[in-house]
Amino acid sequence: MVLYVLATLGVLAIALVVAAVVKMNKAAPLIKIDETASIDESMTRNYGKYSPEKKGWVYVDDSNEPYLVRVVQQARIEAVGASDELYFVTSGASLGGGGRNFFGVFQIRSDGKGGDGLVEISDPYRYGSSVPVTPEKVRFEALSENTWGWVVKVQDGVNPKDERVTVSNVMLAPHGDNIALLAHFKASADAEAGDCLQANIDHASWIKQVAYYEGLPEGAPAEEVAAGEALSEHEPLRCEHARWTYGTAAVVGAQPGPLTVTAKGTQYGTPLEARTWKIMFDNKAFVYTVPPELNVD
Repeated sequence: MVLYVLATLGVLAIALVVAAVVKMNKAAPLIKIDETASIDESMTRNYGKYSPEKKGWVYVDDSNEPYLVRVVQQARIEAVGASDELYFVTSGASLGGGGRNFFGVFQIRSDGKGGDGLVEISDPYRYGSSVPVTPEKVRFEALSENTWGWVVKVQDGVNPKDERVTVSNVMLAPHGDNIALLAHFKASADAEAGDCLQANIDHASWIKQVAYYEGLPEGAPAEEVAAGEALSEHEPLRCEHARWTYGTAAVVGAQPGPLTVTAKGTQYGTPLEARTWKIMFDNKAFVYTVPPELNVD
């Protein structure tokens, strides 16, 4: 009886070893991504046909505005014992002269189903840039041991002599099946108002006038209401040449480290207060806790 039990256990042990070997042999293959083919397929699906003449993809949005879309950043991450991951950023430049440009961010990776299938995690249409996003306006970097992200500089305004030109940092990263907005904070502000002292006086006068119109009683003449609305949309320029530079922390774990932001330059004719912020990452909400003073105006 004892010999029978031992023999049975031996057979079971052999069966388990064989099963383990078979399972290892059937392990999902590591996927190597063809960058050119994957990007072409994704771009065509999201933006339409490629134009050899324009050397980009021609996309027409819901308002019938045409754009020329190109890839301005791409990187393939190759890890030991893991499938490839492909990241890229697109820039859509308005062809209709509307000055309303957009950019998109993409991650292509294994679909995790054990085969050679791929899945796209993306945010293809982020509008709001006065000028197209160019390669030098994109930084792609490791934020943690398992998180890569982009920092895209988005510009509002074109000519500092005519309008206030601001640039903001938009930090994005894949998170699960979506693209997460990790942070949005100031990068620069420029305005050339000529005589800075007179510009401050004109701005103070403008504030008083706006306050007057905002205090109009209900039922005020339509002409006065319209004048107040027009005035509020034309804020006078004040002298600015301000910069907010940032740095990321060294990668030391699974959670993104803090950002360090430093202010310098001049604002309204006087030196900007030298200050440095340490912006911590909220892992539960998957965002950086940007303080109000660094929020984009």
